[in-house]
Amino acid sequence: MLPTGDRPAERPGVHNQAELAYRRLRERLISGHYHPGDRLTELGICDDLGMSRTPVREALRRLQSDGLVTSTGRGVVVSSLSPQEMLHATQVHGALDALAAKLAAVAQRDGMLSPAQLGALKEASRRVEERGEAGDAPGAWRANLDFHMMLARLSGNPLLEDALDRIWARFAIVSLSNISRRADLTPVQHEAIVRAIIDGDPEGAEAAAAEHVREAAAMYGENHPDRDTRA
Repeated sequence: MLPTGDRPAERPGVHNQAELAYRRLRERLISGHYHPGDRLTELGICDDLGMSRTPVREALRRLQSDGLVTSTGRGVVVSSLSPQEMLHATQVHGALDALAAKLAAVAQRDGMLSPAQLGALKEASRRVEERGEAGDAPGAWRANLDFHMMLARLSGNPLLEDALDRIWARFAIVSLSNISRRADLTPVQHEAIVRAIIDGDPEGAEAAAAEHVREAAAMYGENHPDRDTRA
């Protein structure tokens, strides 16, 4: 590390602005504000966010590293996932989600989870069901994301939480467009996951979470816009 006097001067607020730009753009991508294949330019994003080009440029570099946008030489395009890439993502997500549910159940069994935390998990599951029954695809997607990230937090493993957050972001755009074409938006396995965690049943929670991801992966595959429908 350079001595303080030898470090290059930094402009005040540049890093904070870059972080803010990154978070705002990431949220727009995850929420469906931009769509797969949309071309984004620095100037357009600056206008959208009301920010200067320096933090926007840094944010785009980070988002490209995350796999959420792809450079084209003339700005970037919002990334999508092929059916094969979606399969890979759901395989990893399934393993991590099952682990998160298992660790949450272990924490409950060992008396590490509070009644408030369990109540919040039940409420998160209820919101997914409520939005699904209402036919609110974006609302169901957001509630589902909140539920699964709560599972990750209850696992007590920050590395697991970070990994799941990155994976959810990686296929968020495709998942949101797929869920809008599904007739049934209500996840049937959330209740089983919650019940197993409350009961302090690690194996049951792990199995329910794994089954939930398998069902979701099958539905995403059936509804993927690039799916090969030939017999």
